[in-house]
Amino acid sequence: MARKIAGDAWQQAPGEDLIFSQRHGGMIESRGFSRTFDGPIKRAGLRRITVRPARHACGTLLAFLKVRPKVAQAILRHSQLSMTMDSCTHGVDEDQREAAALPADLLGGPLIG
Repeated sequence: MARKIAGDAWQQAPGEDLIFSQRHGGMIESRGFSRTFDGPIKRAGLRRITVRPARHACGTLLAFLKVRPKVAQAILRHSQLSMTMDSCTHGVDEDQREAAALPADLLGGPLIG
């Protein structure tokens, strides 16, 4: 989408496939990323959350959904599996998974996982 908006002003190296980029392509610095991340959060009407807690939430959700640790490591872009296991994927045991499904059952809809 950003590439389309930028048109001829787009400047990204060949083979560089970035999820978030500067307005006209290329990598953005971490401060710029936080500003970029805030936009979709605000438009969705969600409470502001920084990137780090969002990554932790993603790791926990991946664990809840029983995603294999190596796959979660790739999604979270960690160089070490231990980083994924120790700091981002908060363990979700079967009792917790069942408890999380109760509200969905009560509301009449299935819960993924």
